[in-house]
Amino acid sequence: MLVHYLRYLGGNLMIIAAGFVSFPVMTRLLDNHQFGILGYYEAWLLVIAGLLKLGAQHAILRFYPHQGSARALRRFRTNYLLLPLALSMLLWLVCAAIVVLAIARFPVAEQPILWILIVTLPLMIWSSFVEAIMYALERSDISLWLKTVWRWSELALVLLTIAMIERSALGVFSARLVVLIVVAAWLTWWFLRWCRGRIARPSRAPIVAGMAFGVPMMFTELVSVLFGFADRILLRALTGSFTEVGIYTIGYGLAMAVAAVMGRTLSEAFLPTALRLYKASGAAAVVELKREMLDIWVLVVGLASALLLCVGQDFLVLLAGQDKAASAPVFVAISIAMVWSSLFTIAQYGLLLQRRALRVLVITLAATVLNLALNVPLILAWGVTGAVAATLLSYAFLALVQLWQCPAELRYLPRLRRLAGSALFAPLMLVVLVQIDYFGAASPGSRLLVGTMTVLVPAIGLAALDPTLRARIRRILAARVTP
Repeated sequence: MLVHYLRYLGGNLMIIAAGFVSFPVMTRLLDNHQFGILGYYEAWLLVIAGLLKLGAQHAILRFYPHQGSARALRRFRTNYLLLPLALSMLLWLVCAAIVVLAIARFPVAEQPILWILIVTLPLMIWSSFVEAIMYALERSDISLWLKTVWRWSELALVLLTIAMIERSALGVFSARLVVLIVVAAWLTWWFLRWCRGRIARPSRAPIVAGMAFGVPMMFTELVSVLFGFADRILLRALTGSFTEVGIYTIGYGLAMAVAAVMGRTLSEAFLPTALRLYKASGAAAVVELKREMLDIWVLVVGLASALLLCVGQDFLVLLAGQDKAASAPVFVAISIAMVWSSLFTIAQYGLLLQRRALRVLVITLAATVLNLALNVPLILAWGVTGAVAATLLSYAFLALVQLWQCPAELRYLPRLRRLAGSALFAPLMLVVLVQIDYFGAASPGSRLLVGTMTVLVPAIGLAALDPTLRARIRRILAARVTP
């Protein structure tokens, strides 16, 4: 488990590093209007891709025959991968036909973006399916270098394109498509090597089982995307301004980078291991895994929240420039919500282990409906600030309901004392820094340095006094020296 986590952490850190290289350049080359177009069509791309995948990537991960025979593997490829892929491509053709018929209704400047998105969709779907197989195989070694090369190649081509060829959202989408074509080609080569041998005949029972699990997960993914990205669509619809969407997209985009290194790393390491442990040893083994992870992770969440609250705005201004300062509060608020969500995502994980995907869908749908319902009046009243408030309230609702609905034998949350300590550390550090006026620091860079050091010194001291953390470190060191 630790090896997988460190691999995913290393890969995600490299991806985040690419984001921190590209973010200051892109925010200076693209104005808020172009960022608004980029964020708006990215949201639609994710919504449609989530719908067309039919949840097959989740079924691949859930039903992979870890201890099956060669025959079971052939049946798996046919029933859980190739047939869902064929259905996805059929739905994609329908979408392409709709775009062909409706393209004239869109502004001329946005029509090339639509064509690029149509070509992007099938490549995204195929890549997602093959990556799901890698996750099921727990090939974190491949995922590490694939994601790193993918992200840095995309970074290089995007920056080259918007700097020298097309300084707009169209340039970004075009560069991403070129890289995606190369990645999809490599994934196809890897898949053909893995998929040696003849294909089995389709079987009704596994197809039905895969669809019964995957389709609810498709809707869960769809409403999850709407939960995270519908505010961009609503901002455009309710304010009529791509600039407002751009302000929100810049802050939300950097927050997602933080979520990638925090939540995604944890989930990628946890999910395959949890599935394997549940099949082999039952619920108690999964709860023990959660305890091992979350008793330490809650301390990381508290530290990250403090850094974001105290120096997050200065961090964004330093990266993006003073003209993008309006996005800083968005970044801080959404980042803190996502950091805490990473903890609750693991704490409540259990319904999917029991194949109760429909209930997961209902919970996520309820949170999404709440988000949409809150967004409309709050955006009309406060614009971007209203969208942020709706997101925070929806995240809190989702976390609490998911934890409540998690089966009791699979639920685990760190003790209230640890949770409260982590939650209170951030506002206490902010009060201290405000009272001392950041030691007189005025520029974003100096405030970032002073604030970070002021937060880290007491955090390190408190961590050194934590008996759970000390015991865990001693156990890891003992395991490394034991032959």
